[in-house]
Amino acid sequence: MKLADPIRRPNGIATLLAFFAVIPLAVAQNTSPGASATTPAKPLAFDVVSIRPSDPSAHGKISWVTTPDGYRVIGQSMLATIMLAYFPQGYAYWSKDNLSGAPKWLSEQYDINARVSDADLAEWQKQGSALNKKPMFRAMLQTMLAERCHLAAHMVRGPLHSGWALELGKHPHLTESKPGEEPPPGVKLSDGGVMVPYQPGDKPRLTMYEGSMADLTFALSGFAGHPVEDRTGLTGRYDFVVDWIPDSDSKVSVAYTDPNDPDPLSHWNLDALGIRVVPIKVPTDTLVIDHIEKPSEN
Repeated sequence: MKLADPIRRPNGIATLLAFFAVIPLAVAQNTSPGASATTPAKPLAFDVVSIRPSDPSAHGKISWVTTPDGYRVIGQSMLATIMLAYFPQGYAYWSKDNLSGAPKWLSEQYDINARVSDADLAEWQKQGSALNKKPMFRAMLQTMLAERCHLAAHMVRGPLHSGWALELGKHPHLTESKPGEEPPPGVKLSDGGVMVPYQPGDKPRLTMYEGSMADLTFALSGFAGHPVEDRTGLTGRYDFVVDWIPDSDSKVSVAYTDPNDPDPLSHWNLDALGIRVVPIKVPTDTLVIDHIEKPSEN
């Protein structure tokens, strides 16, 4: 099956995520005489879950958000839900190579309303804003998929994935952030940087304050549709302004990368920062679906 964007990729600044993590189940063993092994720890799970097919007339209106007490989504495919649960690296890692055995109905859209229990509320609210900082959320999504869709799956090492690495050129030119200076309002990234989207009608550019190289590679991964790694060795915080270089015949007024573009990062003027882009191959995992059913009724 062809895996297109499970959640429609927006034009402009992309904001998704870092490394795959699974919460393991712990099995405690009492070794005292006559004692038996304890039962496995109960998987993290939402307290109440509603899953309903989306209103066909509302297709195209997709949103998902984690709230102070749960998770709400409108018009999201079950395919996207699986990707959120198992691949928090973001769009750059969401390709056909990352999923095997997916039935066609996974593209059907659902509305999900899930609430955490009062006992889990405090830990739930400690999670970060980015998906890679939400291990509890992802574990609960995995439990929901197992209970409501009877998902059985396993991970295997997948093929190498095309990607890019950022390296320092001979003359790096980066602006270090000023300590204590308040950045403008924007999108908070997982490593602490703040990305300020350009406004309609403005020249497309990537503007970031107090950003790390991890923040920069994360943003570029979203645009490129391929993993981008940092190999500069830089550990500081920087204010980045990277202009978009459109094709000479392009009439698109936003930063848009064709999925078939063999060199997507060439559209970003990283040369101005003294950073060069090198093609690499990145190891990936594949989630193999052994069994899955449409969500059970509420």
